[in-house]
Amino acid sequence: MPPVRRAELLRIVERLNITVIEDNVYGFLDDATPLAADAPDHCIVVDSLSKKVAPGLNLGFLVTPPRLRDSVMAAVRSGGWTASGYAFAAAQRMMSDGTIDTLVQLKRSDARARQQIAAACLSGFDVRTSGKSYHLWLTLPAHWRSQALVAAAARHDIGLTPSTTFAVSHGHAPNAVRLALAGPSIELLDTGLRMLADILNAKEDDFDLTE
Repeated sequence: MPPVRRAELLRIVERLNITVIEDNVYGFLDDATPLAADAPDHCIVVDSLSKKVAPGLNLGFLVTPPRLRDSVMAAVRSGGWTASGYAFAAAQRMMSDGTIDTLVQLKRSDARARQQIAAACLSGFDVRTSGKSYHLWLTLPAHWRSQALVAAAARHDIGLTPSTTFAVSHGHAPNAVRLALAGPSIELLDTGLRMLADILNAKEDDFDLTE
């Protein structure tokens, strides 16, 4: 988020007295500070070790404004949320001995490498992303609709998420898909993205080849 946009958003938050729930689970991929650093009275920061360390380490964190602390704690308790003693001990050890810092640096390098592969394979298409991210948005050529592309890609063992999944209301989704780059191996990612580019380049008369 550019600094100007960030400042504009926070002005609106303060003027309307909105509470922001800030998902910072992938924040470790960048050095940008959470919005809560500039608006601590309006932001609840949600973070976790499952992305930066390993999926099995399900230890989450909440940083709340003091005025919301009691109500947030009550909400967490009412849902029965808790973390195991092992998760606490493992997290404490990995934080103190530098393991988490090392993993963060390795994953940052991995994300950059995967974005470079995506940029090369999808060159010429409308891609919106950050070089530090594990995801990207791909706006589709005019002859493809998102649901049709998702179905065609699935027949080639490529899983895509259509923009409608993320739309707030029906009919307001762009003609785009979301790609997650972290899961496959580097080799499989390269193969899958090249296949996706071939599908995107198909003409109307070639659609039956992707059916």
